[in-house]
Amino acid sequence: MEPITFIKLANLLISFAILAPSGHNSQPWQFQVSDNEIIITPNFSKRLNVVDGNDRELFISLGCAAENLRIAALHHGYDSKYAFKDGKIVVTFSKQDVCKDDPLFEAIPNRHTHRGNFTGVKISANLLQYVDNEQNSSVMIYESDSREAEIIRQKIAEGNEIQMSDTAFKRELISWMRFNKKHINETRNGLCYNVLGFPATPKPIGRRIVGMFLNPKAQNKTDNAVNASASHFCVFCVKDDNAKNWVDLGVFLERFLLKITSAGIAYSFSNQPCEIPSLKDQLRQNLNLTACPSVIIRLGYGKEPKTFAPREDVKVKDSED
Repeated sequence: MEPITFIKLANLLISFAILAPSGHNSQPWQFQVSDNEIIITPNFSKRLNVVDGNDRELFISLGCAAENLRIAALHHGYDSKYAFKDGKIVVTFSKQDVCKDDPLFEAIPNRHTHRGNFTGVKISANLLQYVDNEQNSSVMIYESDSREAEIIRQKIAEGNEIQMSDTAFKRELISWMRFNKKHINETRNGLCYNVLGFPATPKPIGRRIVGMFLNPKAQNKTDNAVNASASHFCVFCVKDDNAKNWVDLGVFLERFLLKITSAGIAYSFSNQPCEIPSLKDQLRQNLNLTACPSVIIRLGYGKEPKTFAPREDVKVKDSED
């Protein structure tokens, strides 16, 4: 493989990889390129020390980025395989002789976390069967009127009580909020006012206003409305909590989210019960799960966003640097 040609392609592929989801839109990844490899490494300067102290969500995000990378590579004529080695994801590419494509490629730039309530319309069983056609044991899907969904809603509320009473949690959350266009352009990451549906404000004023609404009562009011309008809840699990399993889950999760997007289904994360160890153990026990719950999403139908979360310009390193 001619190095210059692949390096040019690598930059294009990475532009799709970075469209993956990440906690607080922190984008905790770095990329290195060699003759036929792209190496994804964690950027621990972007870690969320309070909400993600063991880096579970960070490594899941890296897995999501790797899957975007591989889908984009297939679209541009390359097969790929990935391996997790020494805390890094190594994606190796080879030129394919017969043109193949992944129908999920078109969904990559359209995937987004839904903000606000769903419409309340139920997702059909046939559509859910298409979304979960791999029948992967990593995910459990529950209808919104099920006993399991009520347990999840209860643990979300308990999670809000704990997190929204935690000064360190709120301080970290506010630090990732972006309150106006200048603020967005300075960082190209974080939770942006226009994506969240807030009016633009100067940073000091925005921080004070948001701080007033970060309390258990307000957050549960918001989440109760979203939960009531959702069609289904999904719990994604790993056999054991370790970085490799989180990366593998991220790969599967991204395919799942892209299938949802291609099917016109909206989703939002509600990971509070997975972020608090005591609630995580209770959720596992109450849902009779044999694996560790790691990600929770709500499914439904919703409006397309007017704006998408921004992405940073990625500086790609040569592996020899």
